[in-house]
Amino acid sequence: MKQTSIRIWPGLIAPWTCGLVVLGKSALAGETTFPAQEPPPVAATSRCFRMGFTGFPHDITLDAVEAMRQFVRGNSDILAHHIEGVPWAEALQDRPFQKEFLQEWEGKKAATPPGGKVYLAVSPGRGDLKVAEKGLPLPAELKGKSYDHPLVKKAFLNYCRRAVEFFQPDYLAIGIEANEIHSAGAGTWRAYSDLHRFVYAELKKEHKDLPVFASFTLHNLLKNRGEMLAAWRQLMPCNDFVAVSFYPFLTGETVDQAFEFLTAEFDGFKKPYAMVETNEAAEKLVFPSNGLTINGSAAKQRIYYEKLLALAQARRFKFVISFVHRDYDALWEKIKANSPELFMAWRDCGLVDEKGLPRPAYEVWKRYFELPWQGE
Repeated sequence: MKQTSIRIWPGLIAPWTCGLVVLGKSALAGETTFPAQEPPPVAATSRCFRMGFTGFPHDITLDAVEAMRQFVRGNSDILAHHIEGVPWAEALQDRPFQKEFLQEWEGKKAATPPGGKVYLAVSPGRGDLKVAEKGLPLPAELKGKSYDHPLVKKAFLNYCRRAVEFFQPDYLAIGIEANEIHSAGAGTWRAYSDLHRFVYAELKKEHKDLPVFASFTLHNLLKNRGEMLAAWRQLMPCNDFVAVSFYPFLTGETVDQAFEFLTAEFDGFKKPYAMVETNEAAEKLVFPSNGLTINGSAAKQRIYYEKLLALAQARRFKFVISFVHRDYDALWEKIKANSPELFMAWRDCGLVDEKGLPRPAYEVWKRYFELPWQGE
């Protein structure tokens, strides 16, 4: 499915995905996501996985950007650069990127914690060729072309190479929530799979030690356990990680059921796990237009992070990325008049609330983060 984004500051884009659109009321309004009894606190003496965020601020102000950077630097040892869309014309024709485009990249890079690792995620689109904001229009040579067209493959490989050169990532996703492309039809999926395999193989020739992969949405695999799951499993030989995107409020399954499904289906590949983006709602949210409800609470959010980080420790995840670190109520008030209502869905997912006050889930995060890292 296609992702929509809006510009909120140079180097920063909102985490809007369209998974919520296909959900019915039962998936949003369910009250059975968590058991009454919470898991015990972590007893580990060291941590085996990195912990981090994207550089997503809660408002369109310099103060908000600086506050985001301070929070990331103090609470993470990895930063995620999440970049949807491609400057196809520049990549295909080996032209310089536009000035504003490079400013956005510089803004992302500047938020990296000192000594921190870098997770870079790029995407060619979720069913069609998504054009990067602040890039040139899609060139005529690529209009109407499928993912497996030779010119598309050339352009996307060139783009990935240039992104790797600029960001020097420690981990690279060449597809974001790419299993959603399966919903666009069998032909589109086959074309995307060919593109992925091609770019993966070429990059591994040049960067043998760089983990390369695409991510999938666990909440959508839970709903599509037939052909979508089978298709993703077939792509796993060209994924160095089991790279998971998961927002529990987008599924009617319990968190325990979701994690049991994940490990049952993917342990057999014997590849490292990474939670490449996640959050859980910390407040109840009702969509004004249709009454759909996300039954979030601070208690549910805390229990989710207890379960998630315990699983990451037990399965030796490579890293865990929380997409939103702070509620973006201030941002929403400024953009809601000209934005789809869907953009509200992640508003109250922060580990700190809209006033900057820490929630119980933040204490869980800190308890793990303050453990000495002893990973690979």
